[in-house]
Amino acid sequence: MEPNSSTSHGITARTVALESILEVTTHFLYVENLDQLLEKIVKTVSETFGVARCHIGIREEDTGLFAVRAAHGYEPAREAAIRKVKYTMARMMHDLRPELKVGKNVYYVPFEMSEFPDEEGMLWVDHPERLDRARSFPDEWHELDFIDFLMYKKDGSLLGYLEIDEPDNHKVPGNETLRAIEIFSDLAAIAIQNAELYSNSEKDRKEIGLLVDLIGHDVNNYVQAVSGFVELAMSRPKVPEPSRKSLAKALDQIWNLNRLVTDVKLYAKVESSGSKDFRPMDLVPVIQEAFKTVASSTPNREVKLTMSDDKTPRFCDINDLAKEAFINLFSNAVKFDEHDHVEIEVTIDHDSKDGRDMWCVSVADHGPGIDDGVKESIFNRFTESALSTKGGSGLGLYITRTLVESYKGKVWVEDRVKGDRSKGSIFKMRLPKAT
Repeated sequence: MEPNSSTSHGITARTVALESILEVTTHFLYVENLDQLLEKIVKTVSETFGVARCHIGIREEDTGLFAVRAAHGYEPAREAAIRKVKYTMARMMHDLRPELKVGKNVYYVPFEMSEFPDEEGMLWVDHPERLDRARSFPDEWHELDFIDFLMYKKDGSLLGYLEIDEPDNHKVPGNETLRAIEIFSDLAAIAIQNAELYSNSEKDRKEIGLLVDLIGHDVNNYVQAVSGFVELAMSRPKVPEPSRKSLAKALDQIWNLNRLVTDVKLYAKVESSGSKDFRPMDLVPVIQEAFKTVASSTPNREVKLTMSDDKTPRFCDINDLAKEAFINLFSNAVKFDEHDHVEIEVTIDHDSKDGRDMWCVSVADHGPGIDDGVKESIFNRFTESALSTKGGSGLGLYITRTLVESYKGKVWVEDRVKGDRSKGSIFKMRLPKAT
């Protein structure tokens, strides 16, 4: 039996509306900037649902007022004036009375139920000549009509509203269209809250970053001054050996403080931007550059890197911070190796995990090794190897793990010689190959 044609048409219309909603929300749910998101929403409403003019008002946290944050379909000068409009909650409740409710969160306010606009209200009037015109038919859109779709937060409080100021066809939208726009506005509310959370966290990160920079600058100045006095005291003749040893220990702690500030600044940077700006990068020059950085910072040690390089690129989707992951591994290798000549061996081998092609980078040292009981915990924040007597921030390996995991990889440590930790450690890093 063939379905009724009107029923088929209704099903088709709903299907098209649903497809449109899913398609556009897929794009804007991930927009991070709030203003860009709001502009995207009003433009999408216009293009998807046949709306000539619309706007969005968002309730301000500090004032409780509803401020117009985005508008579409207005000429620039009037849009600029519209964006300055703010409403109180009392005004909103006066306009949106229970008898005007036509959906779960939808209010249709016909001109017969609204007050003649004041000077501010005239901003929404696009055709003043139509103000005194009566409706020619029941669903004809009047110049003073408007429809509000209320948007709520997860806690049930009012987030804002999406307002239809004029449909393209100058007809009051039917129930199917109202329901579709209502679903769309509900999804938009989720996206807006996500964007607000992102905006707030981004602001917090910038403030924290500024604070860390300021503190780091001051601490570095103090470190330079205090270390200069300590070194001067150590250089004086006839300083008793016990005092010289104490001064040397004090100097070590001063430079540990300096390294802590450096690691904290790097930690803040990794937390805020460690998963951004990925691009295919060759691991070989990244590793070589990291080693040069570590070797140049330890001129009093003879440090050698052994790495076979057959000139074949090893591309991974990473960013410039990847260098810091290897700097941490190389720095630890130098710090814990008591030999006069420090040798670090690096290999890069083909690997696979869960059907994905990977590179496995192995960094082997000849230090004292790491006890099995702490092999996992050394990658935790503010945790150092139980063997360490040299101090440190406890952030280095945590930063390395955070970076590697942001690249969808894994890092772990094994004994260089299986079953004999005293022969040194081998840190392994598995990273997906660039597609």
